[in-house]
Amino acid sequence: MASFLLIMGFVTFMMILTIIITRFCKRNRKPHYDLQVRDISKGHRWVMMDMFTHPVYCNISGAHIVEGAVCDSCGICVDDHNMKEANRTLHCKLLAERADILKHQWIKGNLPLCSRCVVCEEQCGLLPQICDLKCCWCQRTVHDNCQKRLTELCDLGQYRDLIVPPNCVQLKQVGWKGRRHLVVGSVREPPIKNWSPLVVIANRKSGNGDGEHILQAYRRLLNPAQVIDLHDLPPENALEWCRLVPNITCRVLVCGGDGTIGWVLNAIDKLGLNPAPYVSILPLGTGNDLSRVLQWGEGYVHGEIDVEQILDKLEMAKHVKLDRWKVEVTGHKRLGIGLPRRRKTVMMNNYSSIGVDARVTLNFHQHRESQPYLFGSRIINKLWYFTYGTKDIYERECKDLQKRIKLELDGVEVQMPEIEGIVVLNISSWAGGCQPWEIGLGPHGQQARYDDGLVEVMGLYSSFHVAQLHVGLAEPYRFGQAKTVKITLTKGKAPMQVDGEPWNQSAGEIMITRTGQANMLACDS
Repeated sequence: MASFLLIMGFVTFMMILTIIITRFCKRNRKPHYDLQVRDISKGHRWVMMDMFTHPVYCNISGAHIVEGAVCDSCGICVDDHNMKEANRTLHCKLLAERADILKHQWIKGNLPLCSRCVVCEEQCGLLPQICDLKCCWCQRTVHDNCQKRLTELCDLGQYRDLIVPPNCVQLKQVGWKGRRHLVVGSVREPPIKNWSPLVVIANRKSGNGDGEHILQAYRRLLNPAQVIDLHDLPPENALEWCRLVPNITCRVLVCGGDGTIGWVLNAIDKLGLNPAPYVSILPLGTGNDLSRVLQWGEGYVHGEIDVEQILDKLEMAKHVKLDRWKVEVTGHKRLGIGLPRRRKTVMMNNYSSIGVDARVTLNFHQHRESQPYLFGSRIINKLWYFTYGTKDIYERECKDLQKRIKLELDGVEVQMPEIEGIVVLNISSWAGGCQPWEIGLGPHGQQARYDDGLVEVMGLYSSFHVAQLHVGLAEPYRFGQAKTVKITLTKGKAPMQVDGEPWNQSAGEIMITRTGQANMLACDS
């Protein structure tokens, strides 16, 4: 009996020790993010087309087709029933290959309109059949008869300093049997002057379908492994490129709204990348305030995005710094009970607000969560914002907010008039393009900057005041600029939002302090 108890005690001790060691290892190990890529040996990445917008010929049968499938990586087009044959006989755009030099990878026929032969400079691809060639890496086009006069070496073309050559990439298989997949194992730096690879991050569901179009277009221009769909992988996996080329500063193109940009910037901070990549923007959101400030545009009309023009602007972009702020919310103790106070920390890149401005954002957010099919485009979203703003003019849910709030700038309490909202700005653009701080400021006023370590704090009298600011018929109530901002909500609840993320805030303290700066690219055209 004593021996049995001794054995049971020993087994129990070992089980407890194993649990403690396992938890310790999980808590202290660094997370690992594999850059997963598709296995092109399984075939092409097909996109079904209900109707081609220009004359197209099947790469298998040579027949003219009106509908069918196109590979969004290499660009071949086939009739529906020829997809399996194309997967078997036609190679897709290589993600990696073992070769000392890179050769052209020619795709037959279906050249872009107005293509010119790189050898004779005459138009090519004009015959009503599969004819002439295009390299899926350098994008050069050539006549069938002129190809033999062209060197077989490929220099990757106009955007070579953005592309990761396939002969510099090594893939490896990871995972268990049945769930094995390919990831990028290592990357060798190519002999390209000023090489700074571009990582394109987008969500195929965003921008009313524009996200899918952008992903397809950049897979054809770059190495498809450089193009990451946020619907499949989080930004931490996409940023694995920065670790794979540790001595090179990468560039990141975020295709989305302000929320997606914040997600990527948070991932860069989380990973502690050094050097940190420079982030540029292709705006697909509703407000796109950060994109406006960095001059990447206010947004694009559906279907009119020129992806090559974006790359041209990216080559000319200038390096800038963007202040990043920590918004720390601490709830008050309830009924004086000595329980730990609830804390919430959110990063701010653009602006935060409490009161009437956040009420409109919260109503919009709740409605979109419950009925997402009603929010299909940027214009419709703006109409919903207008509707909720008009509704609040009559309801005035945030009336007399100053009676429940205390505001401190750099430790000094400020007196407030009758207001319904407070806005803290890191950038000059707010609420979809309005620049309230600049209205009536005068030439000698303190201009708003995104890299000066200061935020601008202003008050809103009502929803009608917000509407007046948008058309330049009123000025904000300027509380001032500060390095730290403390807002204390003494009682009740008030709507609050940070960079478009809204919630109902209970009584507590909101502390806003700068945490550092992000590397950004500003359009210089």
